[in-house]
Amino acid sequence: MNYKIPNISAGLELTENLKNIDKVIDNLNKRRDNGLDPDLESRLKKHLLISSVYNSNAIEGNKLSLRETEIILDGMVINDRPLKDEIEAKSLALATEYLYKLIDGREQLSSRTLMELHSLIMKNIPNIDGGQYRKEDVTIKNSEHKPISWLHVEEEIDEMFKWMNRNMHKYNPLVMAAIIHHWLVWIHPFSDGNGRVTRLFTNFFFLQKGFPEIVIKIGDRDKYYDALINADKGDITNLVDLFSDKIRQTVSVYEEFLNEHDRQIAWKKRYQEIGSQEYTEAKETFAYQYEVWQNQISTFKTIMIKNVEAIDKLLPHVSFFIKDYDILSYNQYLDILEDRKVSNTWYFVLSIKNHDNDKSMGFVFYFERFRPTGKADISYGKMKKRPHIKLFVTARREQESLWLDRKVDLVNVGTHRDQLSFGVHNRNWNPKLKGENSRASIITIKDNPNKIVRTFLDQILFTYFDVGKKRPTAMYKRNAD
Repeated sequence: MNYKIPNISAGLELTENLKNIDKVIDNLNKRRDNGLDPDLESRLKKHLLISSVYNSNAIEGNKLSLRETEIILDGMVINDRPLKDEIEAKSLALATEYLYKLIDGREQLSSRTLMELHSLIMKNIPNIDGGQYRKEDVTIKNSEHKPISWLHVEEEIDEMFKWMNRNMHKYNPLVMAAIIHHWLVWIHPFSDGNGRVTRLFTNFFFLQKGFPEIVIKIGDRDKYYDALINADKGDITNLVDLFSDKIRQTVSVYEEFLNEHDRQIAWKKRYQEIGSQEYTEAKETFAYQYEVWQNQISTFKTIMIKNVEAIDKLLPHVSFFIKDYDILSYNQYLDILEDRKVSNTWYFVLSIKNHDNDKSMGFVFYFERFRPTGKADISYGKMKKRPHIKLFVTARREQESLWLDRKVDLVNVGTHRDQLSFGVHNRNWNPKLKGENSRASIITIKDNPNKIVRTFLDQILFTYFDVGKKRPTAMYKRNAD
């Protein structure tokens, strides 16, 4: 039985990811090429190493916590944990550090490096021959997939590398990485350690191609296993999508470390001016503001999801899909306020398709600093204007961004004190008239979030998908405050 290259059915979200990921990587690499502070680079590598070792081992059943993994890799001993768990953490860390040396030495992907990495991962693990292919047939627990006979493992590995070298130019690196990853899992070449060596080898591929490494977290385990099962059935789309998300998460880690480093340098320059107490108080103020903002924006997404689910049941000819991304971390929140580079600002994408007329479109909700406000500087607690980050929405069709039609009221989502606020088009706006009708073309309303979300959905369905016989009414009748 030979491996069959799976299909990929790229929808709007995955197409956008594959299109934009190179730009994200280029922006990161430009900053890295300028040279990183040695201490910063050391802290960044340690953070990724600990996270990678902990999560990869946890997926395989290792019971160490993230903190315990960090303690062990710092050379300390934890007596109340199995020795095997401790050995696995040290061995995987050793293999990961060796991987960095391979990249620095421009080592090529080959069966030899695969064996070397497995040998290090299995170092000191009892009854396991590290760096050797299995000598017996095996089954995978809780999996319908039956790996090939051990007699064909070596030739299948060789075929995998030959295929990779012949076809490297035909595939996006994310797609190629997913195929190689699944191919190795499908072969299951070793008696133990297959998952860990495959994830490590995948990072070898990414680093060689100028991408940052990925960390598949323990919280991703079900999604990861489901993606591998789908690949077994001939569709690798979900695995590519997962890898894309993981790349973006690592880029965010790099940016957070880089931006916090820059922020600390700026703070040190002003230290004598403001004093540590004032700086601490200013940062606490922003932390509280962030918590309120985070809770309210999360509430908005929950409202959107519930309303989409309700409509989905009523419109069988229309399909809806929401792709989630992580909300901004506190450091990313500060970075955007201070106009620092943050690449991954998408919060969720709502994709809709009307199967009756084949119309499809995506609506991207993304974070951006509200431009009319002044630039934030957490070194100074007193500011004339309090900056804001809002959730804006734009349309996407055939991989191009489009301004939302003005028939759609909603422009952005923000917070006002402890409640949601919404920027909407002012239907009564007329700059030639005086009085209340001459106010701004976009106004803020704060009442009834559910109605605002329902109106938004009504309006986009009518405007872009011809759903509804009557034109949806505006979400308000007169100017609101």
